Amino acid sequence: MKTRYFLLLSLTSFLSSSCEEVIDLNLDSAGPRTVIEANLNDLSSGQTIRVSKTIAFGVNGRNTPIEDAAVVVRSSAKEEILFTYDRDGYYRAKNFVVKPGITYFLDVKSEGVNYVSQSQMPEYVAIDSLGITKEKVFNEERFYPTFTFNDPVGIKNHYLYEIAIKGSPIRFASTYNDKFNDGKYVTHEISDRTIDLELNDEVKVIRYCIDANVYQYWSDFQSANPGGAAPGNPTSNISNNALGYFSVASAKKHKFITSVYMEKYQ
Repeated sequence: MKTRYFLLLSLTSFLSSSCEEVIDLNLDSAGPRTVIEANLNDLSSGQTIRVSKTIAFGVNGRNTPIEDAAVVVRSSAKEEILFTYDRDGYYRAKNFVVKPGITYFLDVKSEGVNYVSQSQMPEYVAIDSLGITKEKVFNEERFYPTFTFNDPVGIKNHYLYEIAIKGSPIRFASTYNDKFNDGKYVTHEISDRTIDLELNDEVKVIRYCIDANVYQYWSDFQSANPGGAAPGNPTSNISNNALGYFSVASAKKHKFITSVYMEKYQ
């Protein structure tokens, strides 16, 4: 039996900063493969794509950066944005504002191979409220950030959450779709099974609205091993056997301090 409560938050939401999260995948195959990690969003006008190559299975360390790739993003709005190499496999584009309803096309050329993908940026689904759920599980109290909102009726929506607690690095937390709650009032409790949140902690949550193919990638990742590197390879939306994903998402960042008890709810 779970006992659930709602806590009042000291809340500040802001959109001006961007973040980067690198997922170094463990392979289920021996040969090196290209990894492309592209999380374009409207948190910032500065966009980043990382291109790397996997290291041998069982070897400690991060993927090897690829420094000489050609990275371009085009759009259905007739844009063509060249990403230039910075460092550690990161390619960056300044003053590139992505917009909902536009389809974006990724083109990466590396070591004689052309990797392509596409992603349509969804409209953002605004939240109605944000709180902290307190649950008692096996006689231990646990706290989780919780979002409530009206899911748009008749539209297939997909959501992704990243979290950082007390200044920790931002990391993937969970992903959801509206297969069973289309058009309903929805509650998302954010947990990656490793969250250890307490009252008066500083919490940062980034909430993304993503397309179906990107949702499939993170759903595979979440199902395999929530909160950690997947032992298998999530389903990539990039061609030519590349690992990773290409996402263009609408997003909002929320930063808050968990505060005092407000009301119980069922």
